[in-house]
Amino acid sequence: MRKTATLLALMLAAIAVPAILRAQAPDTILHNGKVLTVDNAFTIAQAVAITGNKISLTGTNEAVLATAGANTQKIDLKGRTVVPGLVDTHRHMYGAAEGAYGGKLNDHELRRYPVDWSAVRTKEDVLNQVRGVMAKYPFKKGEWIYLNNRVSFMGMGNDQSPTYAKILYDELNADELHKVTPDNPVLMSLGIPDFNGFLLNRVALDWVMKNHGQFVKENGRFWIGTNGQPDGHLEPPASRIVLPFTYDRKAEILAPLYEKNMNEHLSMGMTTISTRMPRDTLAAYQLLEKQGKLNWRIGYGDIETFGNTDVSKPGALKAMAAKVGTGTDKIWLTGVGPTAIDGVTSRACTDQKRTGTYTPIDGWFPVGQCHTDIEYRGSPKRSAPITKNYYRDWVMASGRDGVRFGNTHVAGDRAQGNMLNFMEAIQKQYGPEATKNWGLDHCDMVNPKDFARIGRMKVFMSCYVLLSVNESSDIERAYGTQIANTMPSPLNSMVKAGGRVVLESDSASYIWDDIRAAVTRKDRAGKVWAPQEKVDRPTALRMITQWAAEYVLKGDTLGSIEKGKTADLLVLDQDYMTMPEDDIVKIQPMITIFDGKPVFVNSGYANENNYKPAGAVISTYEDLKKTRVPRAGVSTGG
Repeated sequence: MRKTATLLALMLAAIAVPAILRAQAPDTILHNGKVLTVDNAFTIAQAVAITGNKISLTGTNEAVLATAGANTQKIDLKGRTVVPGLVDTHRHMYGAAEGAYGGKLNDHELRRYPVDWSAVRTKEDVLNQVRGVMAKYPFKKGEWIYLNNRVSFMGMGNDQSPTYAKILYDELNADELHKVTPDNPVLMSLGIPDFNGFLLNRVALDWVMKNHGQFVKENGRFWIGTNGQPDGHLEPPASRIVLPFTYDRKAEILAPLYEKNMNEHLSMGMTTISTRMPRDTLAAYQLLEKQGKLNWRIGYGDIETFGNTDVSKPGALKAMAAKVGTGTDKIWLTGVGPTAIDGVTSRACTDQKRTGTYTPIDGWFPVGQCHTDIEYRGSPKRSAPITKNYYRDWVMASGRDGVRFGNTHVAGDRAQGNMLNFMEAIQKQYGPEATKNWGLDHCDMVNPKDFARIGRMKVFMSCYVLLSVNESSDIERAYGTQIANTMPSPLNSMVKAGGRVVLESDSASYIWDDIRAAVTRKDRAGKVWAPQEKVDRPTALRMITQWAAEYVLKGDTLGSIEKGKTADLLVLDQDYMTMPEDDIVKIQPMITIFDGKPVFVNSGYANENNYKPAGAVISTYEDLKKTRVPRAGVSTGG
């Protein structure tokens, strides 16, 4: 009986082994290609196998194809290049609603009520429009209202921009707005990103001072009028108290807009985004995930805790620190921060002397919005005194309580220097781990004297090099040729110093143009800026894959094509490594694979190869762009 049992066991084992092998066979094999794994050695393979949602093998065609089972789908790459899915470390995803895709929604659905400045010549022109908004919509008494001025001071603007600035900054105030909005708290945008300033009417300002008066008086920043009282213009941290009132849109309204925006990004090859996210946008993306429609990953920064937390209390941020890194494999928290610690262009906090015009609001911000400086009280024309600096206190409390600092705009050289000073103090008091994985976004202007510190402290520098080179002529006009060819996004110097440098877009750009700019340093006119800061192609690719995955705290699962990592990868139409540098911007993904499944297929490739997998978007980037229905005017929410 024992012999019979042994024989039966051996027979069953012989049957079971092939079954196990069949169960482990890859679902998909991509072969006969050039697979840029972006592993530590930058290995180039011929084929890659995907089992479930994981990379199960890379190597030669023979080795990988040998693992195929009867049901394995084999895709002949015909020499095409494969790269990991791209990870953009700073892109504004919540702005798609009022930007590229919100045109079919009415103002009431988006809770953004526009004021058109195209015909504005006087303060009364603005107030008349506000009066019209109040009459048009059935606002309830006491309901918060966000007026979105369709005017921008982010660049040189037009001939009327100085007039617009004078009206908005000097002539309009809380009492003027109160004349036409007496029954509601009202927030009005200032032609700059909302997180850096609002104009409040009297009702809203009274609410702020009643509920947060002591905080505002100590930390600022508010402007005062000729009567010595707050005039309604708030800069952070005071303005951050009311920022959450602008994020009250419904998830079911936002979700379809974000889905369209997501598909457009998948057509570029972007599978992971790092972004700051307000509560209503988070709810919309979570709704997409619940519906099974979320086909990319979002590492997000919380933006509403800042300004609404008393960080002087020991352990005030520990609860938020415990949440960093938590979530799902598609949506997770990467940090809790101030969103921005300075402005951009003329509002970037800098030690450099401005010798020329940068924007129409230069006069209001001669050294930028230097939020980490206690001596910066707000625009110097009418700023109130302060005795504390909430930004500094927040940063130090983050080190104390273990909160990861990231997803935060740090543009100017002085702002970056201040942050490095804070980090050195934190490390001295709490140890090097207290600032582990901290990141400073934008690299607008980086002082060479800080390169060594950036390398030594292993801080992430997330850089928008395309914007930097395109704005270098403006920087040259404002600060001179040497600064324009030294400080904007100095990628190569920071890498050489040991810095953890990653690429971001911070815009609606085609992401391969950002990669091209990192390699060529050419602006839109073809002029090269700071040629010494070029990086080679492998380094540029690492910056937006492997290293960027570390920025979003997923370096162990994303960013390279290696066994055991999540199968987010792209099949490209051209050879990234050998094509002309200037043509990198022309690269188009033929297939975008997310979580092991194709989610986008270029329509030309799909038709040529009869490859139209169920559930995948079959289109092109250009065709998806045509589905945009942008809203007129300017949004300053981003």
